[in-house]
Amino acid sequence: MDILFIKLNVCSDLIGKGAIGNIAWLNKFCAAFHEFASKFKMHLPDVAPKDDMEGKIRIHVETLFLCFIQVVTCITQLERTINMENTLGKRVKLRLTRTHFVDRIEWCLRRLQASLYHLSEEAIASSGVKLEDLSFVEVLDVALDKLETFNEIVHDVDTESRLDSENPQLCIEVNHIVRHALAFANVALESDKKAMTVICETVLDECSVFEHNFDHHNLGERKLEALSIQRALYSLETYLNEALLRLIFTSFSDADEISVNRLKNVLQKCEISKDVEKRICDFDINMDRIQQIGVFAIAFASDVKTKTIIRSCLASLESLDSCIVPAFQLQTSTSASYHANILEHHFKEELMVFRNVIHEIINSRALIDIYLDMLAESIDGAEKLYQKQRLLQVAQMGNVLFQHFHLKVNYQELCADECGKRLHQDFVVILGECQAILELTVPVDPKRVLKRFKILYSVLAKLRDVCGGSIREGSVCPNQNSHMISKNLKHNSIRQQTFVKPGKEFTHDKSSNNKSSNSLLHESDLISFQITEILQIN
Repeated sequence: MDILFIKLNVCSDLIGKGAIGNIAWLNKFCAAFHEFASKFKMHLPDVAPKDDMEGKIRIHVETLFLCFIQVVTCITQLERTINMENTLGKRVKLRLTRTHFVDRIEWCLRRLQASLYHLSEEAIASSGVKLEDLSFVEVLDVALDKLETFNEIVHDVDTESRLDSENPQLCIEVNHIVRHALAFANVALESDKKAMTVICETVLDECSVFEHNFDHHNLGERKLEALSIQRALYSLETYLNEALLRLIFTSFSDADEISVNRLKNVLQKCEISKDVEKRICDFDINMDRIQQIGVFAIAFASDVKTKTIIRSCLASLESLDSCIVPAFQLQTSTSASYHANILEHHFKEELMVFRNVIHEIINSRALIDIYLDMLAESIDGAEKLYQKQRLLQVAQMGNVLFQHFHLKVNYQELCADECGKRLHQDFVVILGECQAILELTVPVDPKRVLKRFKILYSVLAKLRDVCGGSIREGSVCPNQNSHMISKNLKHNSIRQQTFVKPGKEFTHDKSSNNKSSNSLLHESDLISFQITEILQIN
């Protein structure tokens, strides 16, 4: 392990010269970092065996993977910055931009060093992971494990005696589960926030009753109360899955409406006003929602590569969130304008990658189901009271489904037969018609509008049946691979998750990135290396 610290110190010394470094300096840093990453790959199996990555070892390894990808991301942006400086000449120096990315790399290098140190210590004396470090799904698994013991058939006196005397102390796990759920509810849609609060209260009440009556009840009575808690927990997980999908429709649609480009233009042209403050507030709220979507996507995702890419996107967006608005407000010089442009470009890239990853792991059938519910509700509401703006909002949310099937991996799954291909084409056409008729400035008969919405509903209902045709209508897809802690638990067979696809391997669709990011990949002056190849994150 000592060689890793030596190589990492070389990287730290080089990055310290980032304020004045040129492309040759960046190449030298890349070479040093590549050497460190290669050495790390050699030592990783010794300190963190792939088949025994539990407890804090897993957390440190995940941190290392995140830092690796963040360093590579910042290297790409630093290269853009240096190349832009070279193009503009000596009259423009993008010091703020350099500082932003160099600081992020330095932070990652410090975290790499700390995690490597802890990893070497954990390899010697491994310790259990704290509940605070577990995701929603992982804590839920721990709680369900404890409850499952009360559903087992007891065959011997010793086991019965143990179950009779052991209080499982569920309150700690349940409190953490509720904490995760309420953190999501805090940014969820208003209706979902209220519903999740009620479900959380039910979970807490059931747990309180179970623990309060534990010493006074026999095994049969405890089993009944344990089943009640299980039902409440399943209900919470199911509702959270669905609320998460509803939030994706809203958040991804808002990301287009409250785009970073529009925010930049408004802040550049206007003084601070109530309207501008509202735009900034809406932008911040949507960033909070994206963070929570990412947190739960990580919890539900089944493979390390997916989790790492989502974490990296969230880390980039979080670092940009604190500085992008001030950068847009202070475009008073040439260098400040270019600084804002680079941050904007970086933000768009990371948001695009984040969207694509989320769309790749989402269960297509469940996503359509949620949109069908929205359509049905809007059609029913419009027949009672016609509200053009609400219908337009729902129609524009259909773009999220369009983006979902625009990804190659989702489109191929959908178009495995001619029926799916035809229905997808029909969906694209009728969605466009629904949006176009509502954007007309001339009055349109509401019946004509609703007729198109009903056709859209009919097409999507058929499209849903094509998605996962082997699954009976109305059911959700059980995902056996989304449980990281205990993959062979008995309760896995009855748990169902609507958010993620069942047993799908993640394959990042690079073709969906914009042209500018492709040009960066192909025209790079840097030493070429892919961090996923170095670490073989899979």
